[in-house]
Amino acid sequence: MNKRVLVYCPVFKPTESGYTHAFEALITNFLDHGYTVHVLTPQHLDDTKKEVMQHERLTVIRYKPTLNIWAVGLFYSYYMLAKRMVYLQQHNQYDMVFCETGDDPLLYFFLPKWFLKQTVVRFHSTSDTEYLHQGKHFKYRLRRWFWSLLSSSRIKHLCATNHYHLQYAAERIVNAKHLLSQHVVTNTVPVYPTSTTTHQGIHFFMLGRMDEEGYKQKGFEDLLQALSLIDTHLQHAHVKITIVGNGTKYGDFKYAIKRFPYVSLYHEMSRDQVLHLLIETDVVILPSRYEGVSMFALEALATSNAVIYTATGGLIDMVKGNGVLIQPNHPKELAAAILEMLSHTDLEVLKQQSKAIALNQYAKEVQWRQLENVLAEVTHVK
Repeated sequence: MNKRVLVYCPVFKPTESGYTHAFEALITNFLDHGYTVHVLTPQHLDDTKKEVMQHERLTVIRYKPTLNIWAVGLFYSYYMLAKRMVYLQQHNQYDMVFCETGDDPLLYFFLPKWFLKQTVVRFHSTSDTEYLHQGKHFKYRLRRWFWSLLSSSRIKHLCATNHYHLQYAAERIVNAKHLLSQHVVTNTVPVYPTSTTTHQGIHFFMLGRMDEEGYKQKGFEDLLQALSLIDTHLQHAHVKITIVGNGTKYGDFKYAIKRFPYVSLYHEMSRDQVLHLLIETDVVILPSRYEGVSMFALEALATSNAVIYTATGGLIDMVKGNGVLIQPNHPKELAAAILEMLSHTDLEVLKQQSKAIALNQYAKEVQWRQLENVLAEVTHVK
């Protein structure tokens, strides 16, 4: 049987981000299970570059219709994109259409109802949940308006990367009364070899965007306040804290950490460099105000790190005997958690538990079982 799926990705390779790594893993999972996969993305590829993902059963369709009239052009681009998706479905008879975003409500407005009965929409991040619901930027207000007036009742199969955001989307964004199914399809991560090298003291690691939005979301200010509370302890401990970030707040943060000699700040790192550093780290800190199923958070588990995460979004499910779960926007709890890690009698137990969580909850086999449940629902409706 020739099994087929169409995956819509708003951003795709060769862009390197947590989102594209997550999309790549999902597509690979379909390919590994014998599916023919068509990827539709509005992201153009430079003529000098080749497709990064190549497989005999993978076709990447790059299509971005444009009309240089602002308001009309926005509607036109999604209308034409919807037409292309319908055309592809009629010619390829996909078993399922999997849309990797809740950021495009206009797309779902233009897709016909029969098509949406075969379409799964996965809310993938804080961009299409917390930012969408609370953000003051014009783009978020516009999306809220489109969802509430045009598209909230059109979604039939709702997915999210974690239970927290599945409930969030069902209660605040889409109209749950019109849903035919709700599912979690999580992100996945491979488990990496554990480092055999030893070092003195404890190494902490934190990574996140430092643009205006990311700086607030990732809790960098909370970290600064926490370090101020326990600076005397850290000055006399064998501790090293590495932070990687990039954005408009980088300069301010660089100035603020000058008083903490045990903190090293890097403007950027390649993914391979980040993975190498994670393997050499002991504890990963992610004090986010809100977070999805962050690939960085998953890779921290997969590289056997103890963790200090906040009780929000997808992070909630990642802390089970492998570290400390603190409340968001709570520097005192963060400070106490760092001290707890410093004085822990057997950090290796926590690190191995992180690896076990990665294997049991975020392996590609786990994601495939979730996808089989979704496929059963969509095929039944079809």
